[in-house]
Amino acid sequence: MGSRSDQKAATRESILLAAAQQFAEHGYSATSISGIAARMGKPKSALSYSQFRSKLDIANAIVERQLEVWKLLIERVEHAEPGLPRLLTLLISAAADARTSPFGPAAIRLVLESHEHHLFELPYTGQSWFEYAYAQVGEAVALGQLPPATDPSEVGYLILSASFGVYEASKNGFRLVDPDRALRMLWIGLLREAGVADPAAIVDELHAVALDVEY
Repeated sequence: MGSRSDQKAATRESILLAAAQQFAEHGYSATSISGIAARMGKPKSALSYSQFRSKLDIANAIVERQLEVWKLLIERVEHAEPGLPRLLTLLISAAADARTSPFGPAAIRLVLESHEHHLFELPYTGQSWFEYAYAQVGEAVALGQLPPATDPSEVGYLILSASFGVYEASKNGFRLVDPDRALRMLWIGLLREAGVADPAAIVDELHAVALDVEY
């Protein structure tokens, strides 16, 4: 029989896995502690206050878990050319990871909802998708990948939010095309509108980086 600390850790993991499914499917506002408990097949009273004090604490724990994966992804994409290639390599790699990660889909939705709709506040972790996107688009302008008059915040926001939109559509049953192909088609259109002369030359060279992570 496992020790009490082992049992506590196992319970915590079960809560996080159940909550991740709820957050990914329903979002932050529509997820409840009772819904998480029901997903676990337990009454609400079974979720110990000593594990998590609130729904926000659970959301934070899920995002923090996935942040470790995203930090590793950022390290792995450093080999890519700065600017648009590096940003899009990160996005296509994160999308590939989310298709197998138990926490990725929930973390993506939570981060997007926190930033876009201000439904709740995630603590600043030093890791912002939007700041990263703005910085890489700024690099793209400096390197001549985008026109000099490009607003990095505007283009970075469009790329990131539209990419999240494709991911959400795919996750919610809109599977008319392969998600990877849908992202590439989206980026070609966005980059063309942003003034890139040959966006396919950038997008066609993208490859998702592999992570040695077991889920």
